[in-house]
Amino acid sequence: MNCLVIDDEPLALDLMETFISKIPFLNLVAKCNEPLLALPYMNQNNIDLLFLDIQMPDISGIEFFKTLSKKPEVIFTTAFSEYAIEGFELDAVDYLLKPISFERFVTAVNRAKDYIDFKNNKTTGNKEYFFINASHKIHKIFYKDILYLEGLKDYTKIYLAGIQNPFLILQNMKYFEDFLPKNEFVRIHRSYMVAIDKLNTITKKVVTIGGHTMPVSDHYRDRLFALIQQ
Repeated sequence: MNCLVIDDEPLALDLMETFISKIPFLNLVAKCNEPLLALPYMNQNNIDLLFLDIQMPDISGIEFFKTLSKKPEVIFTTAFSEYAIEGFELDAVDYLLKPISFERFVTAVNRAKDYIDFKNNKTTGNKEYFFINASHKIHKIFYKDILYLEGLKDYTKIYLAGIQNPFLILQNMKYFEDFLPKNEFVRIHRSYMVAIDKLNTITKKVVTIGGHTMPVSDHYRDRLFALIQQ
């Protein structure tokens, strides 16, 4: 996977370069200390993964990412945890809080690889089920049984009809947002995704499925109402 690092701190750039050099499937195309300096590399190369610092002098990483017409998968890096929510709302693969440990870095890039591999080799279109690894077992999950999903940063809980306890999966919500059929499931909040045919009540602020109530955020409301009106 071709990757690119943008960070205004020289030590942070060097650390990321060292980490990347230890991962066989990562190829560092360039490291840049200003976002705008990265544009030529992004235009001339197929960048699969962007490591992007958030707080920088001229333009923040978040604002820079919003300007990109062709967006690679992104892992945001920053020393300030308060930016995490906005980062995830931009569908970041992950969010690394400085100082970054190599172990945490490996977790993030493995998640990115899984997601990119999935996008490049999506074969679930005609299937009615998929498999997950949870509680030391492989489980077969039918799409029709899913009620809703709840995101917990690095993990996702999958709630199924007829099963009291949800499955806890080491994948974030972005993965499932792209993985699940878009005409059957819709994200309604940074922390929630629901099965459209399981919805009982819908308002501009909340939805209910069975006895569960979930918030609807402004960011996802239009998509929700567009789908239910089809």
